Amino acid sequence: MQTTDVLIIGAGISGLLCATELRKAGKTVCVLDKGRGLGGRMATRRMAGARLDHGAQFFTVRDARLQAYVDQWLSAGVIREWYRQVPQQASSDGHPRYCGVNGMTDVPKYLARDLDVHTSQQVIELVRDLDRWIVRSSQGSTYVATQLVITAPLPQALALLDTAGVDFAGAATEPLREVRYQRGLATLAILDGPSGMAGAGAVKIEDAPLCWIADNQLKGISPEVAAVTIHADADFAEAYWDAEDEVRGALMLKAAAPYLHATVVDFSCHRWGFTQPLNPWSEPYFQNAGLQLTLAGDAFGGARVEGAALSGIEAAHAILNKFA
Repeated sequence: MQTTDVLIIGAGISGLLCATELRKAGKTVCVLDKGRGLGGRMATRRMAGARLDHGAQFFTVRDARLQAYVDQWLSAGVIREWYRQVPQQASSDGHPRYCGVNGMTDVPKYLARDLDVHTSQQVIELVRDLDRWIVRSSQGSTYVATQLVITAPLPQALALLDTAGVDFAGAATEPLREVRYQRGLATLAILDGPSGMAGAGAVKIEDAPLCWIADNQLKGISPEVAAVTIHADADFAEAYWDAEDEVRGALMLKAAAPYLHATVVDFSCHRWGFTQPLNPWSEPYFQNAGLQLTLAGDAFGGARVEGAALSGIEAAHAILNKFA
């Protein structure tokens, strides 16, 4: 049994930044994640000698609180600017698009270096016992904390809270349950040579069934092997969610063919059950101070990586106010 001031479920950017802020303030923090890796949709995968970002492709920054972290990451050589404008777009918002030097998981891995993070911990039960939370995993581990933070996708967070058998949100319960996400589908393709894509290797597509193609070699994370990540639009992901890779992947590759000048020699598909929140919560986090419970993540901060990051930062400071 491990006891800590704050237990965070979810090792995406929101949970890791929340943990970082709390640790800086002197609190003991433990972070759990059901996956083997870190970062949530800031995900990088190895395949046939290539390295491919298959979730979020980049992030931007507009807020000074995240900019302070970005400056540190740039100085440490964790991230770099990928590009500022997609070549075929007539205008740009001027914000640099940042990516990890070796992939989008670089940032989560860097943040986790100084944190107590436990991966492959599938939480199956929450218990509210007087003034503490008891959390049990399917691996047989038990964790005890004063404050509980959940940054997993909101439907998953609410399903976990249902196991506690307490009224965790009162009148806000049903509005929280109404938050919905799009599904996502990515096809990862290995090419027999350079893709022939222009510029930085980023193409935003407005025509169904695709919305995005990224060249991981031009991006700089797969220098030895040409590989592209192809993202489907939400309608296609929904329609082909349960299809075989040979069907949905083939359709996506056919749609991507006009953008590529090389032959696909191998491919694989990856499903994302929770991508962009369609109707995010209006506040950057949800907190039940009496239960010492806080919910954060992209359902509260919005679809961009920065939104999830700021949700974690703001949640941390809301928690610190309760300790004061």
